[in-house]
Amino acid sequence: MIFNDANNKIKKIVFIIIIVLILIVGIVVFSLYISKDEFRNWMDNEILKKEISTKDVPTIDLNTDKNNQVFCYGNIICILKDKILSLYNSSGTKETEMQIDINTAIYNSNDKYLIIAEKNGQNFCVILDKTYLWNGKIEGEILKTYINRNGYVAIVSTDSTFKSVITLFSPEGKQILKNYLSSTRIIDLAISNDNNYLAFAELDSSGALIKSNVKIMKIEKANISQEEAIVRLYEAPISKMITMVKYNDKNDLICMFDDSVIKLNLDNENELMSINNNITFVSANLNNHIAFISEENTGLFNYNSILTIENTSNRLQNTYHFNEVVKEMYTYENIIGVNVGTEIYFINSNGMLIKKYISKQEITKVLLSNRLGLIIYKDRIEIIDL
Repeated sequence: MIFNDANNKIKKIVFIIIIVLILIVGIVVFSLYISKDEFRNWMDNEILKKEISTKDVPTIDLNTDKNNQVFCYGNIICILKDKILSLYNSSGTKETEMQIDINTAIYNSNDKYLIIAEKNGQNFCVILDKTYLWNGKIEGEILKTYINRNGYVAIVSTDSTFKSVITLFSPEGKQILKNYLSSTRIIDLAISNDNNYLAFAELDSSGALIKSNVKIMKIEKANISQEEAIVRLYEAPISKMITMVKYNDKNDLICMFDDSVIKLNLDNENELMSINNNITFVSANLNNHIAFISEENTGLFNYNSILTIENTSNRLQNTYHFNEVVKEMYTYENIIGVNVGTEIYFINSNGMLIKKYISKQEITKVLLSNRLGLIIYKDRIEIIDL
């Protein structure tokens, strides 16, 4: 009996020691994975098998005799041709199709929502997941569309009287407001995630000097007074050219200019970064983050590229290093695609590699959603599930 008790105690001690050793090894491995690029690359390739190629991914064949317009949202791939919108899943299987009165499309997506509009036309429609929700028609010509994560839609159009007209719709298709701008051109717009604010970036070229402005409109006040609805006006210095705006989850508006990125709210503004000559690509098209790629010269004709991802709320940064010159960067929500020619890295906003895709030919066209990466060639689409 005493022997059995002693034996059980020894087993418990050995079990505890094994658990502690496993935890220590796990902590060491995780720390090395986070801090050491070479170790992380080895783990990604040899252990986690994040490297894939053409033979590993599903494909959708394209009819090269047709004008195939491809876009994606969520885990759905869309192909529009001859006014038929075909929807495919991430395995490349066609699930459904629908007829839409659109020939040449512009689109915008947000998670499971998709808006498609006729470029320089009047018709548009809204889709949720695989369901056709509603459609509409705008006077004038559609220039730009936007849909937020809750299904609120903003459309920028132009007509013979006004240079820009912004029309806002509810998720059910009801028109909420219409804002007329006689002399400014809308560069970009965004709706806050709580549906309370509409922000738009405008370019005023009516005077001798081109000027960029950012306006934030309180949506519920818009039908009472257009002037009172503008609760924030940011007039950029003459030298700054606005390129995009995007809300983060704290209702801060991230504004990207040609030389900097600022964070704008109802009370103040703060510069997040200055864009210098070493920075080759910058994007604010991420959820709560900005991403930029900088190059450093490591010798004669040798360059390294560094991807930096900065949280727009707490300013914390994550980085990912490449021993190559980056040819293109693509961003969507929490996904960053980095194209280095015949390879593309898919990285999340924490700076961790999701997948590395190796192609047999030059990669020239890539589309992203929050769940998919599409490599588009003339005759096929290769689908990478993220």
